[in-house]
Amino acid sequence: MNQPHEVSYDPFAQPSAAQKLQTQEAECNSRSELVEEGLPFRHYFFVINPASGSANVEKLQSYAEEKAQKLGKKVGFHFLKPKDDLPRIMQDAARNGAEVFVAAGGDGTLASVATEAYRLGRAFGVIPSGTANVFAAEHLIPKSIEDAVDIVFDEGSVEPVDLVLVDGKAFLCHISVGTYSWITTATPQAAKKRFGRIAYIWNAAKLLFKERIWTFELDVDGRRMMRRASTIMVTNAGSMGATGLRWGENISTHDGVMEICIIRARNFRHYLSLFWSFLTKKPHHPLREYVYVKRQASIKGPRHLPIRADGEEIGKGMFALTVEKHGLGVLMPPNARENLH
Repeated sequence: MNQPHEVSYDPFAQPSAAQKLQTQEAECNSRSELVEEGLPFRHYFFVINPASGSANVEKLQSYAEEKAQKLGKKVGFHFLKPKDDLPRIMQDAARNGAEVFVAAGGDGTLASVATEAYRLGRAFGVIPSGTANVFAAEHLIPKSIEDAVDIVFDEGSVEPVDLVLVDGKAFLCHISVGTYSWITTATPQAAKKRFGRIAYIWNAAKLLFKERIWTFELDVDGRRMMRRASTIMVTNAGSMGATGLRWGENISTHDGVMEICIIRARNFRHYLSLFWSFLTKKPHHPLREYVYVKRQASIKGPRHLPIRADGEEIGKGMFALTVEKHGLGVLMPPNARENLH
């Protein structure tokens, strides 16, 4: 949705992440005159999740080191462990000169690394190795390790994307509460790693036969409303992953607007009808509604309902979000700009 974005000016305010990004892009443009080929960045730091759905750690590290050596660039690696202090690790890397943070993993890993890249004002790269890989699908980032690394090092371009901020953490794709979040919560990590998307489908088939609908209270840019829904999905990225389906045809990570998709399906027949509407790209359907967020919103539902953001559970019942327009510079394929609407 391309809608106007209100901007206020405070001469005493500290630079925002978006302003830091603009400064970084300007610096990159000036440095690019000194670089004969590829991107102007010289120092990369990879954060790799070895437990992600389709990770091939050895291949990734080997190819990245080979590529960096060929281009005369510096590269470092960190392999995530459950109790890692990622903010400290990335702050240390930034102090040591890292200009680009590259996340290798699923959408949850991407969100964690993107949060710190946003705070530090650094560029962000993606090596998709999760189950759904929604952010990568949205921006045409290939699953091939070699192709993705090439984009990060010398074939991509930096494009600004919007962020959804919840309790200080940045998310790139979706935040959901309701049936959809139940499905992803009920799918074990081991099953996702072994069976991929089939693991989600199996749990969805079991849950969608149960009629579940709840009452939600929404506050969207100061407007209060009540809705009965089976799922509420806050969408920054329109993609549903590698299925090719989208939550909405005009959803973009570049427009400074978040779309809240309200689903009112009660039974399996309703879900089949919704699936057909997504498949045929029909913009309107009586079982779904869109509400648009430019600044901030809160969503409150039953306390027991899990809230999922980019594949990770972040709470239950209620959450509040802020829209950060163009909060992060992301290395993307050259043709991805056309996908940003």
